[in-house]
Amino acid sequence: MRILILGSTSFAAQGLPELLERNGHKVWTFNRTAVSDGAVSKALFGDYSRIAEIIAPMGDCDALINFAIVKFGSVEDNRVLLANIVKAADALRVRRFIHISSISVLPSNRGVVDESSPAVDQRWKGAYSRVKADAEQFLTQEWRSSPLLIVRPGFILGEGVVDPIVGIAMRLPMGFLLGLGNQRTVIPLVSRETVHDALAQLVKVPLEELKLRTFMLVSPTAPTRREYLDFHCRQFGRGTQIIHFPAWLWRWGLIAASFPLSIFNRRRFRLAKLFEHNLSVRHYNCDATSMVLHLDLNFDWREYMRKVQRIRPGLRWPESTSREKVRLPRAERLLYVGLGRIAQQKHLPALARVGFRGVVTAIDSAIAKAPDSHGFSIELARDVPQDCARAVITAPWFAREQIFKNLPQTVQQVLLEKPLAVSGVHLEQTRNLIAGRNIWVMHNYRRKANVVALRQFLQKYPSGALRHVSVRFETPSPFIEKSAWMRREKEHRILIADYAMHFLDVAWLFFDGAMKIGRLEIIDNARRELESLSADLSFPNGNCTLMIRQGCHRREAHVHYCFQNYDAHLRFFPDVFAVTLGGHSAWDDLRLAAGATKGIAVKLADKLGWAVADRSHDDVLAAFAGLPGGCDLNEFSAQNLLPFYQHLTQLADAAYA
Repeated sequence: MRILILGSTSFAAQGLPELLERNGHKVWTFNRTAVSDGAVSKALFGDYSRIAEIIAPMGDCDALINFAIVKFGSVEDNRVLLANIVKAADALRVRRFIHISSISVLPSNRGVVDESSPAVDQRWKGAYSRVKADAEQFLTQEWRSSPLLIVRPGFILGEGVVDPIVGIAMRLPMGFLLGLGNQRTVIPLVSRETVHDALAQLVKVPLEELKLRTFMLVSPTAPTRREYLDFHCRQFGRGTQIIHFPAWLWRWGLIAASFPLSIFNRRRFRLAKLFEHNLSVRHYNCDATSMVLHLDLNFDWREYMRKVQRIRPGLRWPESTSREKVRLPRAERLLYVGLGRIAQQKHLPALARVGFRGVVTAIDSAIAKAPDSHGFSIELARDVPQDCARAVITAPWFAREQIFKNLPQTVQQVLLEKPLAVSGVHLEQTRNLIAGRNIWVMHNYRRKANVVALRQFLQKYPSGALRHVSVRFETPSPFIEKSAWMRREKEHRILIADYAMHFLDVAWLFFDGAMKIGRLEIIDNARRELESLSADLSFPNGNCTLMIRQGCHRREAHVHYCFQNYDAHLRFFPDVFAVTLGGHSAWDDLRLAAGATKGIAVKLADKLGWAVADRSHDDVLAAFAGLPGGCDLNEFSAQNLLPFYQHLTQLADAAYA
C-alpha cells in the first residue's frame, strides 16, 4: 500500500514509518522542516499551506495517517491546518483517512468510557483537549471522500518521553511529590509500540471488516495515580514521599480559587470543571478495539517504564558483595602495636562503648605509663603475649615492615590503621608482608553517620547509574602536626594518602575498573610540600573531579554524587548528608545549613562530654573484638579494599613524582 504520514517527527509517530516499510508498504512522510529519512520513507517537507502542491508527485494514496497539530495553537489555527490537509487528501484520492486524536476528548465525569463515547468540545476543557475535540468534529464534517478512522490513544509511553509525570504530580521542596488530583484516577497508559501495531492493522484490514470508525487505545492494566507515582518514587527517585489530598479538598480549593480569577480576568472561571479529568475516577473499556484489530493492549508498564527511561539498576554498597559475614569469637585480649594519639582518642573510648572487658596489651616504646582505664585493663609490654591472636596496628606505615617481621604467626587477625599503602611499590611490598594473615583496614569514615545515611537512602531509593563525583577538600597544613613524621608531608605523602584518603574512599566507592588520570595540576608550596591537587579522573562507569588543598587555614570536605535519579551530597566538618531530587533550590541550601548547625551542636556537646559525636570506630572495633552489634568486617578486608588502594597509590605516584 501507498501510505502518507503527516507529522512523522512527533513523539507518537517515531518509528512508525520504519515499521510500515518493514511490513511491505511504500511510505511517504511530510513535516514542516526537513528531516533525515534514513534508510526508509520518502521525506517531504514544507509549509502546510503548500502541502497539496508538495505531495502531488506521490500520486494516489491508499492511507493517510495524520499526527499533525499546531502545537500551542488555537482551535482556529488547527482548523486552518486541517483544511489544508483535507484539500491535499482530496487531491491524492486518499482511500482511508486515519486521524490520531486523544483520550482527553472524552467526557471527564463518566465512570466508564469506550469507543462509542462522544468527543466533548467545551470551553471548560484544557486547550489541548479542545483542539483535539474540535479536530474530530471538523474532520467528521469536512471529510466525505472515504472512511474516516479516528484513533484515541491514552498517555503514550516510549523511548524519548520527556516527562512521564507531567500533569500528574508536582515536585515540592524537601523531596516531596504532590499528586495532582484524585489518587484513585486511572492513568490511561499505552505503549507507543501498541499504537503503531494498531495503525499497522488499520491500514491493511479491509474496510468492510472494520465495524468501528472510532478506536481507543488504553491498557486494561493501567495504574491509578497512586500506583504510578509510588513506582516513580521507588524506582526512579522522583521523590521521597508523595502527598495526596482527597478529591473533595481539591474540588473546594479549585472552586475557591475560581472566584478571584473570575473577578481579575472579568470572565467566569470554573477550575473544578477544567481539572475534572484529574478528579473523577474514569475507567476505559477498549474491548471493541482489541476485538476488531486482533490486538492485545496489555503490557507490563512497570518494566516498560524501566526500559524507556533507561534506568540502570541501583548501586550496591561494597559490603553487599560479600558472600558471608565475618564473625570472630569474643576476644579476651587485644594487642595494640602503637598506642599514640589515634589509639587513645578514638580506639580505647570506642572499645569501652561497645562493651570490651578484656585486656589491652600495648607495645609502644614512646609510652612510659599505661593510660587511664576505660573499664578494661591496659598493660604495657615489650613482647607479644602467647595467648594473643588479634592485633591492632596503629603505628605509621613505614614502621610496619619490622612490626610484621616480629609478629608471631599465632597473631592471625590484624586490624591496621589507614592507610594500607602510600605508593604502588609500597602496596606490592605490603601485600607480600601480610600474606598468610587475615588483614582489615580501619576505613572508619564508611561508618560515619552521614555516610550510613547515604547507604540507607540508596537501599530505599534506587539511584540508577553513577554519572559523576566531585570532591573538594580543604585542610590546614600538616606542618602544624605534633608528630614529626606527619610534618614531613612530601616524604610520607600526607595530603593524599592520609588526610584526603577517607574522602577519596567514599567518593570512589561505586566506581569499577581501571582509573585514568586525564588532567592533573600540581602546585607545591615554599616548603616543597604538595600544596594543591586538581584532577579529572575517569572510570569505565563514570568520572570524578578532585580539588584537594592544604595550608588554607580551614577544614572542610564535600563529596557530591551525581546519580542518574538524584544527587547526593556528603559534607564533613561537620558531617551532613543531603539529597537533591530535581533542581537545587533554596530549600536544599536550608537543609544543608540545618544539618551543619545540628552537626556543630553535636560536636560541641561531645567536647563538653554530654554526647558522642562520632561513633564510626565503634562498629569496626566491635566486630574485630567479637562483640555484639559490629559491622561486617568483609567490607574492610585488605582484599576488598585493594581496588581502592590501587587507585589511591596511582594518584599519589602521579602527584608526588
